[in-house]
Amino acid sequence: MISFSELGCQLRLPFAHMEFFSLLDTELSIRLSWMPNIESLDFVYDPIKSGPYQDQQANQLKHPNTGPYALKLVPKNKVYLEYENRLCDILNTLDSMGPTNAKEDMEDRVFQELVRINRLKETEWSGQRSKRGVKGAVVNTGMSILLFLAAELS
Repeated sequence: MISFSELGCQLRLPFAHMEFFSLLDTELSIRLSWMPNIESLDFVYDPIKSGPYQDQQANQLKHPNTGPYALKLVPKNKVYLEYENRLCDILNTLDSMGPTNAKEDMEDRVFQELVRINRLKETEWSGQRSKRGVKGAVVNTGMSILLFLAAELS
């Protein structure tokens, strides 16, 4: 026979999970709309010496700031690193919960956000390789057209 206190705990548990998912949903929505533009990231490894960016596997994304594209712990990386760590913390918390549709939906949402911010890292990595003159990379500044026109007009 179930006591009243056990019954109360069993009834509150689904509502606690619903509130948890609602709070996570709100947090992710706010962070997504708030995340500032990142002008540049400072990588631990040199993008030129390390070669082109390689897509990260799902299990690699679940471990914040590790691997060949780790960021230095400097102020300009703070917003990115804090957000990446928070997303990984959320995934770890969700992993400890039993399977539900709400949990799986939230895991998908958090993972998609990890993929999105990883693309920001990929863009910055590739941009740093181009700006620093990787052989064969060209950054179109429009200057060659202006120089050509100036030569033609003179």
